Formats: sequence, structure tokens, C-alpha cells
Amino acid sequence: MTPRQKECLDFIRTFWAENEFAPSFEEIKDTLGAKSKSSVTGLVSKLEARGYIERIPNLARSIRIVQLVQPPEEAESDVPPVAAEDNDDEPENPYAQE
Repeated sequence: MTPRQKECLDFIRTFWAENEFAPSFEEIKDTLGAKSKSSVTGLVSKLEARGYIERIPNLARSIRIVQLVQPPEEAESDVPPVAAEDNDDEPENPYAQE
């Protein structure tokens, strides 16, 4: 996600939290200081394509935030990984045909 896309998504989230409905493209444009609504359309389309938001085409204020599930952080362990036992003196050839 680019910094500009993050800025747009953060604004949409904040607007939703404060107003309980989505911002218009004009409100996004004004807040982000964009020069045109077409640049906002591009930002919103990329956020939608990446799965951060959903929207209903041709319906005003139809942006919905998609709750992304974050994968759990890998637990750190004090136990070092155990190496696999290798009984052969030569390394195994992954390309060898059996």
C-alpha cells in the first residue's frame, strides 16, 4: 500500500467512525488535497482491488471497510530448531530421479 492509499484509507475509516456513513468522493478529494475526483477514483479503485474496501457501483457513499484478519505473530521460542538426521555422507540431490 502506498502512503497516499494509506492516507485515503485512514480518512475513510475515521470518517466512518465519526459519521457512521461513508465520505463522498468530493469529501475525500478535499481532505486529501487532490486536484480531481478522478484521482480519488483511482485511489479508491486500488483500495478495492486490494481488498481493503468494498463499494456498490453507481451508489453514492457506498464505501465499506473490509475487516482484514491479521495473521498471528509467530511465537518466539527459546528452543533452537533441531536439525534433521542425515545418515549419508553426500548431500541429497533434489533433482535425482529414483
